[in-house]
Amino acid sequence: MPRRNDDDISKSDFAWQLRLHSVAFLPNINRFIDLKHPKAGRQILPVMDETGRHLLRRASIESCLAARAAYEAELAEKERAEQQKAALAAQLAPSALAPCRADLDGPAAVNQLADDFIVQTTHGEGVAFGQLIRLGWQAEQLKQHSPAARIVAQRRQEKQMAEVHA
Repeated sequence: MPRRNDDDISKSDFAWQLRLHSVAFLPNINRFIDLKHPKAGRQILPVMDETGRHLLRRASIESCLAARAAYEAELAEKERAEQQKAALAAQLAPSALAPCRADLDGPAAVNQLADDFIVQTTHGEGVAFGQLIRLGWQAEQLKQHSPAARIVAQRRQEKQMAEVHA
């Protein structure tokens, strides 16, 4: 019977350490599996002595724990990247999406509709009812505020033209 290294752990301590750290040893394929992350499907090779015949138990446990730490660091990095993407999307979304116009009423609705009229006319297409609906306006709002918004938009453009020519 071969003698174990003095710095290695006993078979019973090895079995206890495996259970403690949720690691399983599969002797038929000579691999360890991390039971804490079973879906990862990672298999860890055991650490053997110089002859390649005897398992170094303590070093194998440390190897499994190091592999787990590396995998968890990789998962944390992926999570951090996802959080950065979500934060960037949260910053970009308000500027990329048109604000809701359905809840506007009174002077705020007239001013926003006048701005939309100016933007639509600067595109050279003119103002189309369907485009305003796609921006979030309701038909009732357009019918109610269009005349006043046209006047406001026209005055803004006239004022801007006067400033340019002055």
